[in-house]
Amino acid sequence: MLLKNLWRRRTRSFLTILGIAIGVAAVVALGAMAQGFLKNYGSVVGLSNDLLVSQANAFDVAFSNLDEDIGPRLQTAPGVEDVDPGVYGWIVTEEMPFFMIFGYEPGSVAMQHYRIVEGKPVTAARQIAIGRRAADSLNKGVGDRLRLAGSPYEIVGIYETGQALEESGGVVVLEDAQKITGKTRKVSLFQVGVRRGADIEQVMQRIEAIDDDLVVTKSSEYEVNESYADFMQGFAWGIAVIAILIGGLGMMNAMVMSVLERTREIGTLRAVGWSRWRVVRLIMGETVVLSLMGGVAGILLGVAFTELVATMPGVGSLLEGAFSPQIFVQGLMTALLLGVVGGAYPAWVAANLQPVEALRYEGGSAGAGGGRLSRIGGQSFRNLWRRRTRTLISAAGIGIGVATLVMLGGMIAGMMRTLNSLAGSSGPGNITVMQRDVADMSLSSLEERIVSQIQAMPQVKSVSPVLLGFIMTEDMPFFLILGVDPNSAVMDHYRLSDGRYMRRPNETALGKTAAETYNLGLGDTLILYENRYKIVGVFETGVSWEDGAALLALREAQRLLNRPRTVSYIFLDVKDPGQAEAVVAAINRRFPEARASLSSEFAQNTDDMQNAQAMMDAIGILALLVGGIVVANTMIMSIYERTREIGVLRALGWRKRRILKQIIEESLLLCLLAGIIGSIMGVILLWLLTQVPGMGAFLAAEWNLAIFARAIGLTLLVGLIAGAYPAWRASRLQPVEALRYE
Repeated sequence: MLLKNLWRRRTRSFLTILGIAIGVAAVVALGAMAQGFLKNYGSVVGLSNDLLVSQANAFDVAFSNLDEDIGPRLQTAPGVEDVDPGVYGWIVTEEMPFFMIFGYEPGSVAMQHYRIVEGKPVTAARQIAIGRRAADSLNKGVGDRLRLAGSPYEIVGIYETGQALEESGGVVVLEDAQKITGKTRKVSLFQVGVRRGADIEQVMQRIEAIDDDLVVTKSSEYEVNESYADFMQGFAWGIAVIAILIGGLGMMNAMVMSVLERTREIGTLRAVGWSRWRVVRLIMGETVVLSLMGGVAGILLGVAFTELVATMPGVGSLLEGAFSPQIFVQGLMTALLLGVVGGAYPAWVAANLQPVEALRYEGGSAGAGGGRLSRIGGQSFRNLWRRRTRTLISAAGIGIGVATLVMLGGMIAGMMRTLNSLAGSSGPGNITVMQRDVADMSLSSLEERIVSQIQAMPQVKSVSPVLLGFIMTEDMPFFLILGVDPNSAVMDHYRLSDGRYMRRPNETALGKTAAETYNLGLGDTLILYENRYKIVGVFETGVSWEDGAALLALREAQRLLNRPRTVSYIFLDVKDPGQAEAVVAAINRRFPEARASLSSEFAQNTDDMQNAQAMMDAIGILALLVGGIVVANTMIMSIYERTREIGVLRALGWRKRRILKQIIEESLLLCLLAGIIGSIMGVILLWLLTQVPGMGAFLAAEWNLAIFARAIGLTLLVGLIAGAYPAWRASRLQPVEALRYE
């Protein structure tokens, strides 16, 4: 009986299954991508030796900075056979937003990891061997040239390692990698080979005793930082939850309409002796069957989507999935959860139908009550209001997609405004300089010599270098450090609300948000990597990221983060704002490793924000795709329910075009309602996120008309597309057949 009921309304059942399948596919695909990224990223360093030595407490190897002079000291440790210094980082290049760069000495054990299959190994400066995936994405081969950080490199070889992320990058000599990543006289790691017969545990202890800033890991046990892994998993689930919520509401909507459509049938069953519990089992059984079908379809769809994404040029290796039984179980459990939650309310409604009232039910007038509102507005509004339970459930489902678009739009706009206002650089005539072609703004690194050279330019009024870094401690998982020159113009930006600025290396000024989050104030001590800093001031800039940070003197920040003679950004003010664009062009010509932008356009030009915008678009498409299925399902069920009503209208002379217009108007009106609800939800959700301790300090909302117009416009487009088929179907109903419909 369950399968017969579902097959009788196979179009509705198919759309319901599809909605659930997309939610499950999101769980499977995103979970697999997150696992795949962590698995691939954990082995991407290309470890060929026994031990990996990196900077203690570094968020990731890419953020690790060690003095290259440590290498000879490691070599003298008892039990050490060889030491290979290496540089590892992310940059941006042609057609590839994430290009991995590796730097090792020619002929080293580490360099031999990159097995050359075409051409020859790297032996000299300005040469590069690229991975097979990179070669395919860039459409380049041996003998071609590749521009990195403003300099051309000759491709002398193509390598394969069997590791997708490694093959999406390139290897150069150590000195070139230091220039490309801005790690002057620095390395990311040391690969250490242990002598045969030596006790590896003792060797590790001896190496760690050389310097407190070192952490040693066995190559076979190296894993991605736990906090990073948690972040990736949380991000994947956050996106999947959006599709799950919409799919759940879509399921509830389908089952509510199934109950309403079969009111007389359920009344007959109750009249012949069916108990309420038996009716509940019938409805819940149907939802579970639909859920299982949707779960299986979703798993297949998720696997197919993951495999498709893995073939995308440039980013495919980054998103290559890794499947496990746990992921498939999560997908099926998600589907069952959707069925149970989505079917509970409709089952309760069906069980509580009174037999006499149910037998009197006429499908075309279901829910025709509603007081005065059912008699105002146009026909489309009245039709939606008559079935307001279904309308509100449908609008809520689509509204979640709209809320996602609005929330992400406000978040990205806020991030752009925040970045453009960093260090007070948003005024006219202000310029921001960072490292060129860096995949992550936090990895920007410029040599300090550039500061004095820019300061010497006649058009420049003032120059303010800033070093940005993250501290990871047990109490502060992502704590922002800003190293500034206490004598630079940038200090005017950090307005003190209490105390004074730092005057000594062991003093710090704390942002107001950070002070409140960690319950610290004047005279308290801030401990960072076993260094004690006295809090002498509390500042407030109105820029969320800065207010969640700590200010240190530039030299002390360079020492703490082990980045001497480097800065992350250079903020400058020109004497004549009208000459700002000319100064930008001059800096970009003179310093190929740097990228200068007008501060008001800084964020828009960064690869980070462009990637974030692309990600927002992808999430929005996913949310609205599921929402579109909800709309189509709702309108098709509306037609089933109103078949006799449409037959009467056709018999009274309504033309096909008028019926078509009626259904399209209802679909658009439903989506407009969803757009309004979703916009309000998006604003509230982002506001709630900004109140979360710790995380809220890095979020800022920025609202403009374009965000809401874009979200509602896309929703109306979804309504138009999703309502087209139901409208066409309604217009094709023949009056005689429609009037016979039960």
